[in-house]
Amino acid sequence: MFSGNNRAEMTIATKVKTSKKDLETIKVPELPSVAALKAAIPEHCFVKDPLISISYLIKDYLLLAGLYFAVPYIEHYLGWIGLFAWYWAMGIVGSALFCVGHDCGHGSFSDYEWLNDLCGHLAHAPILAPFWPWQKSHRQHHQYTSHLEKDKGHPWVTEEDYNNRTAIEKYFAVIPISGWLRWNPIYTIVGLPDGSHFWPWSRLFETTEDRVKCVVSGVACAICAYIAFALSGYSVYTFVKYYYIPLLFQGLILVIITYLQHQNENIEVYEADEWGFVRGQTQTIDRHWGFGLDNIMHNITNGHVAHHFFFTKIPHYHLLEATPAIQKALEPLKNTQYGYKREVNYDWFFKYLSYNVTLDYLTHKAKGVLQYRTGVEAAKAKKAH
Repeated sequence: MFSGNNRAEMTIATKVKTSKKDLETIKVPELPSVAALKAAIPEHCFVKDPLISISYLIKDYLLLAGLYFAVPYIEHYLGWIGLFAWYWAMGIVGSALFCVGHDCGHGSFSDYEWLNDLCGHLAHAPILAPFWPWQKSHRQHHQYTSHLEKDKGHPWVTEEDYNNRTAIEKYFAVIPISGWLRWNPIYTIVGLPDGSHFWPWSRLFETTEDRVKCVVSGVACAICAYIAFALSGYSVYTFVKYYYIPLLFQGLILVIITYLQHQNENIEVYEADEWGFVRGQTQTIDRHWGFGLDNIMHNITNGHVAHHFFFTKIPHYHLLEATPAIQKALEPLKNTQYGYKREVNYDWFFKYLSYNVTLDYLTHKAKGVLQYRTGVEAAKAKKAH
């Protein structure tokens, strides 16, 4: 996650005074079509093998079981330091399990919808992620990546939005502990910004079918929570310590993954007239976390660009094979805003924390095109010199 554009120090939000009437129109180079990108990728990358997909589900369950088997020994010999490390490990492996359900939600787990739904619930319910409601909100994120208004799960904040916020709304994300709360309970339960994923009459759901699915997925989560509570000897303390806190770490890892994949000083966000599917997807960033974490989490970190272009077609175990082909197809655009983007981010946690400080709001850099304030200011300062 080392980036020449990253500024770890606190910056003060200043208004970038640019009248919309003075904004230039960006001339967009010719972008490859989805069909052209697909043709560049080896055909076998689009093959979904149910047995391979199920094997990853089983693998993640076994890893979680192993961590639970080990925790008494870890805590006995290493104390609270060991327990804290165990929480991080649970967050990583829990996120890996989420990624298997993520494939199910996109239909890249298999070609059988019933199997995708079944395994999606098996993967998501134990980590209290309501599968069908999440599938609904997440689909729109992929369909409208980097769209100012329609990109679900990514509450893009404009200068006007920012200035109208209260102090807690402005600076909540700056508080490090907020990361542990932003998935569960804030996003899935409370419903900020898309609507509660557990309440069938939240703004996320529009049809009776949606609401019924919400109830089914919610009940699946409740059953898993009850089983965990029973296995905890009906002790609230044990339940929170060994089940809910690990889930908060899983939520943190998921928030970091999602955030870093779509954030830096230079990414662009588009108003409706400027947005296009390919243009929006090119703002996605592959991030290599290292230390084997990318492989554990099924390459959702370092294969995210390929995933975004073909989110319903390429299973996670083919993402790294598809990535070089996409990188090559985008090679003519490497010196533009639309080239392939990748960063090595061994400091992923600190990168996440620093971006929450420096990337405060979007402002216009051109007609219908927005960028983070710090990026616009840096570009203007460079131009002035």
